[in-house]
Amino acid sequence: MDFRRPPRHIMAGSIFLALLAVGAVMPTSYIVQSAGPVLDVTETMEGKEIVSVTGTQTHESDTHFLMTTVTSLGNADTGISGALVASGLLNPSEEVVPVRALYPAQVSSSDIEERNKMLMTSSQDTAAAVAFEEAGLDVSMTLSIAGVPDDSPAAGLLKEGDVLTGIEVPSLTLAKAGPDGVVPVKTFRQLSDVLDLTPAGSEVVLHVQRGGEPTAVTTRTRGFEPDPTGWLHPGSALGVYVQVTDVKLPAQVSYVVEGIGGPSAGSMFTLAIYDAITPGSLGGASVIAGTGAIAWDGEIDPIGGIRHKLEGAREAGATDFLAPAFNCPETIGYEPDGLKIWAVRTIGQAAQAASAIASGDTSGLTPCSALPDATK
Repeated sequence: MDFRRPPRHIMAGSIFLALLAVGAVMPTSYIVQSAGPVLDVTETMEGKEIVSVTGTQTHESDTHFLMTTVTSLGNADTGISGALVASGLLNPSEEVVPVRALYPAQVSSSDIEERNKMLMTSSQDTAAAVAFEEAGLDVSMTLSIAGVPDDSPAAGLLKEGDVLTGIEVPSLTLAKAGPDGVVPVKTFRQLSDVLDLTPAGSEVVLHVQRGGEPTAVTTRTRGFEPDPTGWLHPGSALGVYVQVTDVKLPAQVSYVVEGIGGPSAGSMFTLAIYDAITPGSLGGASVIAGTGAIAWDGEIDPIGGIRHKLEGAREAGATDFLAPAFNCPETIGYEPDGLKIWAVRTIGQAAQAASAIASGDTSGLTPCSALPDATK
């Protein structure tokens, strides 16, 4: 019998196909992201309110606030297969991202999961405090110095563990100051409100409790850097790390959110709570989606994956989307038809935007498309 070898080009082709098949199923160093579940935080889940306020008067509302999410295939430990990478590259609704662009090499998927759970819990706690304070209800918390960088104007002056109780700015006449010129500080927002009025480089006197004894520390503030839209935060900062503990609220807020982590629902939680504890429907009968981490002073901080959240919001029926202004440059080119995207920087602006949407007059709002991208 004649056992001839197959031609070399056939052998090479077979090897290539075999390698291609292996590559299609082998894990890569990439993750694919796309629009995730959208949750109406004004509705119920399994018979329970997703956001529930007890212990104070609440009001019915016709407004729907939607929290948006991102779904990821792959994790910090293992990327997806080559076949899924190829599929993601061909699908305009998906985004292929290197694993290490999202997660450092030393961080495991279990670490990420625990961190996201912690961030979700923190965002829920912050949302409740910010909503109550925005509504004019009494909120208090302890503000402690958690760290003083070496390049801070307060280096060598403030100490870790100092508890802030008041602030005075000798160059300003502050409306909320007492006869001694000191503005009492019971919340992070009260501190921020003073600093927002204080020009960079101003002398300030911080009143703190140090080891149980009252102490006055004189330091100076520092300015902010422009954000990606070129916007410069008003006022100045202390240049220190502040830790918030012992938060006391006038009522209780509970949440029913399963399987979703991270801080980015904070702004929507805050709006839903604020709407519940104030009369009327904040956004009328509108369906308003959004995203953004909420800070203790009510500022709305940037998040990731906004292009996918826009798509998820439109598919869920939203007509308007409240986006952190910082993220607005990332929305350009990804605006779904029929979805208006508004830039907001604070929860106060977000509430005003919802009211404007309800009234039908949004001429005073800033579309994301109107903000420049200062990074280009």
